[in-house]
Amino acid sequence: MASNTEETAEAAGRTAGGAIGGAAELASKTAARTREELEDVWADARAIAGENGAGVSGRDAAMYAGLAATAALGVVEWPVAAAVGAGYALLRRTRR
Repeated sequence: MASNTEETAEAAGRTAGGAIGGAAELASKTAARTREELEDVWADARAIAGENGAGVSGRDAAMYAGLAATAALGVVEWPVAAAVGAGYALLRRTRR
């Protein structure tokens, strides 16, 4: 017959295993959502560049991708990233 200590340890192990499994599932869902959001930002940037009759340069693409990544990782909020991206686009347009 298992002792009270063994039963408590087994229960704690099951609880910890459930928490780890839940955290892994949450991380997976978050990564998938982040990837989808980055793809949306990239598609929007390409559409805007196409509407203006200009392609996205490698430098611009890197800037927008980095900005989207910082927003996706939570370094900056999405509205701030959108404002920075719009400001960058305006700056690039006035320099051309």
